[in-house]
Amino acid sequence: MCERFQRTFPGIPASVARARAWATEVLSPRITDEEAIGDARLVVSELVTNALQHTSSGDRGMGRAEARLRAILGRVELRLLLAPRRIRVEVTDTGTFPRPEGAIPHEASEDRPGTPGPIVRCPDPDAEHGRGLALVDHLAQRWFSRGDHTGRTVTADLAHQSAPVTVGAGGVPAQRYCPRTE
Repeated sequence: MCERFQRTFPGIPASVARARAWATEVLSPRITDEEAIGDARLVVSELVTNALQHTSSGDRGMGRAEARLRAILGRVELRLLLAPRRIRVEVTDTGTFPRPEGAIPHEASEDRPGTPGPIVRCPDPDAEHGRGLALVDHLAQRWFSRGDHTGRTVTADLAHQSAPVTVGAGGVPAQRYCPRTE
């Protein structure tokens, strides 16, 4: 049995904390593996942050008026799919910016050829940013992206040790859904 939960967040920085809190609200009553909940929270934070910083979902380097417009138009969709022993995190953005020169996408990328996708970086040890996808790569059993310049979904599968328990949470109706996985 699988459960699917979905929520859309505006393209503003505060959405990262809101998405993380919502993930906790969904996961905590359903699974007892606290380490897996912590890992899922971190993956949600990193994927939502990337969607806001590196796609047209967020206000990346915009002026004040443009940022307000992006907060209205930009959005990030977060889906959590719970199955026995698996948490799937999916984050969908509203489009991407061009890939930096020489950047190579994640090897499991299923993006259309020629379109930008997630890039795992090896930042300088003193750098403040650039480790998010390396964390996702470490925590997830597998992760991949699928999309093009109009939108992309990044998916990460995480293991957990407890079987899900079906409950209603936060006014979010539980929907039965079980995606195929390899």
